[in-house]
Amino acid sequence: MEPDYQDLLQKPRFRKTSLLFFLAGVYNFGIAAFFLMSNPLGEAFSLVHFAVAMLFVFGVMLCNIAINPVRYNRLIPYAVLRNLAYCALAGWCFYKGQISWEWMAPAIVDGVLLVLFLVAWGRLFGEEDVI
Repeated sequence: MEPDYQDLLQKPRFRKTSLLFFLAGVYNFGIAAFFLMSNPLGEAFSLVHFAVAMLFVFGVMLCNIAINPVRYNRLIPYAVLRNLAYCALAGWCFYKGQISWEWMAPAIVDGVLLVLFLVAWGRLFGEEDVI
């Protein structure tokens, strides 16, 4: 039987959490569209298709979390790991001089989202009504 989360979702903290994950999903769709339109790798453009597909999948996942963050709270660690992976990879490549500063802007946004996702996830598990 499906629990009814509607009363819980009306709390302001869950509306803010939904907005956070919705905006993060839209951000992922935007980055995917940017990669498709900008052709950042020149002749190796086919390598970008996998990254675009993954961004699209994570965008869909984040929008699902936004619909009901209480029900889909177990997907949040995957969003955290995706952001952590990109931040770590971009940071390492920047440190080694393999990418320019422009590629660090999405890493900074993902770093901020990573922290906000962790805060939201902590609040979801801190809620007595969830357990």
